[in-house]
Amino acid sequence: MRRRTVGIKRQLLDQNLVSGIGNIYADEALWRAGLHFDRPGDRLTLAQANDVLTHATTVMQDALGRGGTSFDALYVNVNGESGYFDRSLHAYGREGEPCDRCGTAMKRAAFMNRSSFFCPVCQKPPRPRRKRA
Repeated sequence: MRRRTVGIKRQLLDQNLVSGIGNIYADEALWRAGLHFDRPGDRLTLAQANDVLTHATTVMQDALGRGGTSFDALYVNVNGESGYFDRSLHAYGREGEPCDRCGTAMKRAAFMNRSSFFCPVCQKPPRPRRKRA
């Protein structure tokens, strides 16, 4: 991850790099790690890279423990019940709601024909790269 210049969320969604992380869980892991979705991988410290992967693992474990994240009647368990991890989301789908960490209104940004949800204070966007002369 730290050798790639693309944003960290794009890397988390790349099934050739990390398998099984979807859009919702990527937003949640990034919120927990305090990292903006567009931060380039090559600008992460080793600790930040490890942190986001650890959070991605715990987000998925938490979601599995709560039956997943179901927003739709098509996604239910064998008993016809939907998961309830959506009640524990800190980032995904919370545009305009207060951040659970700092109280700032959560933002939504278009991302790869999807949405990315983040706190503009806790997950500051990366500064643009300097152009080399």
